[in-house]
Amino acid sequence: MLNLQNVNIELLIKLFENSIADVISTISGISVLKRDNNDLNSNLNEGFVGILPFSGGINGFFMMKTDEQSLKTLTSYITGCDMSLAKEDDMMDCIGELANMVCGTVRAKAALNGISFKLSIPFSALGVNGLKFSFKKNTKTFTLRFSSCGIHINTRVVLA
Repeated sequence: MLNLQNVNIELLIKLFENSIADVISTISGISVLKRDNNDLNSNLNEGFVGILPFSGGINGFFMMKTDEQSLKTLTSYITGCDMSLAKEDDMMDCIGELANMVCGTVRAKAALNGISFKLSIPFSALGVNGLKFSFKKNTKTFTLRFSSCGIHINTRVVLA
């Protein structure tokens, strides 16, 4: 059952939003611009997905999804290798590590605001012909989209 009575959801959303922008900016030097969040379910069914569960003071998971070209670019920034050399395994590792970096940043910032949780192990998935996620009705879900310099990232945070 969802128990977020002592958690400021708006603060948590802002922490995720800022952390995503900080991580992408730090690894790439690209300033990340927030995209329009009107259609919360679009563009979340295909591509590379990094997922990191968390538990403790709040329970849920963070999901970061991007397309192949965006992830090749990000993998190139992280590894220092030419983007044309990025292999699927490298990109799968990269999206999981990006999710880990974002959640680690959120966890540190949340602790400063009295919100604590533990991170699990990140994992990644590839949905070439469609990747569908469904969530129970009693979960709180929010989606954040980012786009800059040809990099497109959709994220979802699910709190249970």
